Amino acid sequence: MMPVSGWLSVPGVLVVLLAAGVPVQAGLYSADEPLVSLAGSARSLLLGSSSSWLAEFYASWCGHCRNFKETWSALARDVQGNRQLHWRPAVYLCVLDCAEESNSETCSEFGITGYPSMKFFKAFAEKTSDGVRVSGYTVDSLRKQIIDRLEEQKESPPPACPPLEPISTPELDQFFENNSEEYLAVIFEENKMYMGREVALDMLQFEGISVRRVVKDQTDLIEKFKVSSFPTGFLFSKNGSVSRIDPGEETRSSYTNLLRSLPGVEIPLLCPLRLSANTGPKTEAAIVPLTSKVYMADLESALHYSLRVEVGRFHVLEGERLKALSNFVNVVRKYLPARPYLRTLLNSLYVWLRARTRTKVLFDDFEDVLNNKNMDQKAVLSSEENYVGCQGSKPEFRGFPCSLWTLFHMLTVQASEMATQRTVKPAPREVLSAMRGYVKYFFGCRECAEHFERMAQESLRTVRTLDEAIKWLWERHNRVNKRLAGAASEDPDFPKVQWPTPELCPLCQVKTESELVTWDDPNVMHFMKTHFSKDNIADAYLVDEDVLLEKQKKANEKRDKRDVTDQENKEEIKVNEDFSENTFDKKQEEGGKMSSVHKKEPKDRPRHKPTIIKMKPAVPLKQAVQEEILDLDSYGQGLFLSRSLQDSSLHKENRALHPKVLHEPQEADFDEAAVRSRLLKRGVDTQYLMGVVIENGDVNWKGRWVKMLEGGFSRLDISLCVLLYFLSSMCLFAMYLYMSLRKRCLRKRYLFPQA
Repeated sequence: MMPVSGWLSVPGVLVVLLAAGVPVQAGLYSADEPLVSLAGSARSLLLGSSSSWLAEFYASWCGHCRNFKETWSALARDVQGNRQLHWRPAVYLCVLDCAEESNSETCSEFGITGYPSMKFFKAFAEKTSDGVRVSGYTVDSLRKQIIDRLEEQKESPPPACPPLEPISTPELDQFFENNSEEYLAVIFEENKMYMGREVALDMLQFEGISVRRVVKDQTDLIEKFKVSSFPTGFLFSKNGSVSRIDPGEETRSSYTNLLRSLPGVEIPLLCPLRLSANTGPKTEAAIVPLTSKVYMADLESALHYSLRVEVGRFHVLEGERLKALSNFVNVVRKYLPARPYLRTLLNSLYVWLRARTRTKVLFDDFEDVLNNKNMDQKAVLSSEENYVGCQGSKPEFRGFPCSLWTLFHMLTVQASEMATQRTVKPAPREVLSAMRGYVKYFFGCRECAEHFERMAQESLRTVRTLDEAIKWLWERHNRVNKRLAGAASEDPDFPKVQWPTPELCPLCQVKTESELVTWDDPNVMHFMKTHFSKDNIADAYLVDEDVLLEKQKKANEKRDKRDVTDQENKEEIKVNEDFSENTFDKKQEEGGKMSSVHKKEPKDRPRHKPTIIKMKPAVPLKQAVQEEILDLDSYGQGLFLSRSLQDSSLHKENRALHPKVLHEPQEADFDEAAVRSRLLKRGVDTQYLMGVVIENGDVNWKGRWVKMLEGGFSRLDISLCVLLYFLSSMCLFAMYLYMSLRKRCLRKRYLFPQA
């Protein structure tokens, strides 16, 4: 087995991970689990890494994610271990909580549209879109998919990954001649078995042994070692001995434990760099709300999260998804008793969406309207979550799902109340249809969305009145509470019970003669309309809208400055990329020595002109002369301690060498001071002459004067000037010929007048 250095290579940084894993951020997973947190470093870890990564993107409020947590934790313990690194650094398991707003942009960038989502990133992945979706809800199926993905990386596998393909007969015969291991364990198995590859990955961190597999199709080896049952293991020693492995049970763990107990087989001592644990956001002191009140803070938090985070997972909004968003905003603006600035924003947002329902809408444009970027009116929506009645005992409990239920209960009741007052005439299923569209196209917990869609298909069409809409949503909410009671997603301090409780509504539940508890529908309807009335909305814990407006103004200004800076950086990067297209050619003598180096410029790219500020070039000449280029090949040779990480640098001699100096020194007899003195009289700095190519030690005087005459103009400008001069000369010449001929004709007429 090749020794592993434990280094993880990522662009611009080398990270050494703890054997127990980097502590994960606060969320579903605890710090003692062997998982890596992607919070704040998803790009640097997943892209360009010499390891493969299997990432779970989840939302801490998602009930399905909480149910899946046990499977993911068990997989992490199985392939990542606690005391040993197990399959690391060939593959790492990591997590990211997309419910954290600081992570929402990252989740959107990686194309996460539902929770939980698992993606496998191969080694040296270049783009966020390189992640391949992985499906499976058992440890066994996920483990097998990891192996399948590792085997697919034939062109650029993780350097630390052991060989997973079957060993050939010549390779087996010459193994100890080409490797320094003391032992070779060979497991004979069926073609579709995974045990041989699993044991090979289990032993990845151990020195002194290598594990390979032989499949049933390799009849030559099967017959040679007289294998009749599968799996069967053989242990080859460097001293030439061959013995059959008897682990007691033909299982993965039995083979692994036996091989780890062999003399000389051990994990090398690692000195990992300890990374500081990110404990995540601190939980504020719990608020004690009144259960009899509905808090506007919860309703505004639901709107903020649904419009900025949930909708923000989609870069482009079109078709049915855009229509569902427009309908959602419409019912909220019509029936939510919002504060004045929020009502103005919702009306503007709906008008903007309605004008674009048949086109494609970029979320960035939608977000600009949502953030009132132009600030042409007093309109604002809080940019933070602030749960009061929906606050859970921990950040991952309740929160957004609770506030979304509250919002839609409020909308169904207010639609009915406004119809009673004859303010509007809403359709009976208007609010429920908008809720159905939002949950179907935007709600992150996809299993939850599918459950709600099934309930809607089953009975939503039976709703005929606005009061029936109130009752339908209440009944479905209680059905969901009953199904999820006692589940992992339940907050122990707020158990899922049938609502309203007897404490809230003593008359809503009645006992029959058989002691069965039933609902009293008239009293339930009265309670719903009272509880979700305008008068029962509490404004406690709200931030004043003028304060929010000022905060939004500052955020927009900061965002504008950042956008300008980003644009400038993009332009600068583009210029640098164009400049880096310059290549250096080399000419070698028979002895292989470099004889001359000159700069070659692509013909299809315009020449870069020196900066004309203070008549100085962008980079001082002396600094440019001294600039050296780092030879990455020789640098990498000493960086990676493992043989497997050095393989890519073995072909160094076949690559083009980079010159160490950008410019050759000036010739000794060139009198720079004299030339500078003459040029200064003409207002031209001599440093314009220093970028001219020096060929074979001779000064290219023609090139120097051409460079001086250009004066900062491009060659296209000079070509146009020459063309214009030529055309002007030809025009003058034509006029001269015309006048000469005309003069001759006039003279003939004068000398020889006609009779």
